[in-house]
Amino acid sequence: MNLKGAFARYSIILTILLTLLSACGGGSSDEVVQKVAELTYQPLANTMKVNEGETVNLTLGLTGEGAKEVKFDWQVEGDIPFSGQGSDSISFVAPEVDTIRSIRVEVKLADSNSRTIGFSSQSIFLTVQNIEKITDPVNNGEESDISVVTALNFNELNDGSTWFHETTQFTSTLKEDGTTTTIETQQLSLVHIETVNVSTETVTLSECGLSGTVDLVVPSYREANDCGDLQSSLTIGQSEGKFRLERMCGENLVAASTYTKKSDSRSSSNGELNIDFSTYDDLDKTSDVCGIVTTADVKSFDTDGTLSETANATVLRLFTEYQGNPFELQFQINRFPTAGFASLYTGFSSDNFAKIFTDVLPDITNLSESKYGSIRFDFDNDKTNIKADFDFSLTSRAGPGESIEGEFTLVFE
Repeated sequence: MNLKGAFARYSIILTILLTLLSACGGGSSDEVVQKVAELTYQPLANTMKVNEGETVNLTLGLTGEGAKEVKFDWQVEGDIPFSGQGSDSISFVAPEVDTIRSIRVEVKLADSNSRTIGFSSQSIFLTVQNIEKITDPVNNGEESDISVVTALNFNELNDGSTWFHETTQFTSTLKEDGTTTTIETQQLSLVHIETVNVSTETVTLSECGLSGTVDLVVPSYREANDCGDLQSSLTIGQSEGKFRLERMCGENLVAASTYTKKSDSRSSSNGELNIDFSTYDDLDKTSDVCGIVTTADVKSFDTDGTLSETANATVLRLFTEYQGNPFELQFQINRFPTAGFASLYTGFSSDNFAKIFTDVLPDITNLSESKYGSIRFDFDNDKTNIKADFDFSLTSRAGPGESIEGEFTLVFE
């Protein structure tokens, strides 16, 4: 896109004063010579809309005598690389964005330039729009490292083994106003195979930290998903130490579960945790911790199918023991558990909170609010390696407040 702006012709008069001193016949005389040159340019517009991935061309279109000698200093917000520094024109590619992002571009007359051309600096604000369409494929299934098979081989699925479980589900809702909301939900957890019934192709699982069991009936995996007029089908993938089930509606993936073996024996640890209380005994650093991480990526699309808004949410649950009794630390935040931080002050422009569940501490268990705190995620986090430190306070049922701080690590690989 070549920005001409709201075209306006500016005539700039460059005045050069040359004073020639001469002495003749014992006397002197001064002569002033004035030289005039005209430069014209096109001012930048105040705003401009572009799509992500689009090439942006910004130009001042400087013309006139000596135009090539005038140097400019450009700055593009966000350290976006561009070409043309020093000249009257630059070019760059608009970055990918989640929804909409504003980028400020400023141009100044270079300090080394002695000319005055009618402005000291100009700025333009670019609105970069996400061009994702609701028809864009989110995931067509079939991970490349897992071979598709006709039936699951149960030989590796031994009783008492421990597996990392990742499950993903996609939903889409068309609203009365013609807009559409999609939700991608992911959950990571540690599960144990309790029993395997080969004849019925059923695997009975228990989830670390939770009570009870769940039957995974392979042939009927997520068959209750409504595919409408599309055909529902099941894709099974398996490789050494790993298997995956995918429920498809036509060519669209609507649900998937991937199981990756951690060990042939029962393991109840995939993390670390320590907590310092202000009035109670501390929970010293322990690796006897397992966790469940659930994330939701919510997207809203306009009536023409263009992405207009996004929102994220995460629930982190860490399970261990405190003074010989079950203990759960839980966080609910409005972001993904990657680099950055989130407030834990319930009601402070969000519904974020931190909670503790344990019968040992009845005055602070399962309180509805937390305050004056935050959770800070490590810069190197990804979805399978999560590290954070935290601090928050709870208003005890006994009266005084309880300050809590600590750190944790969860690993799902």
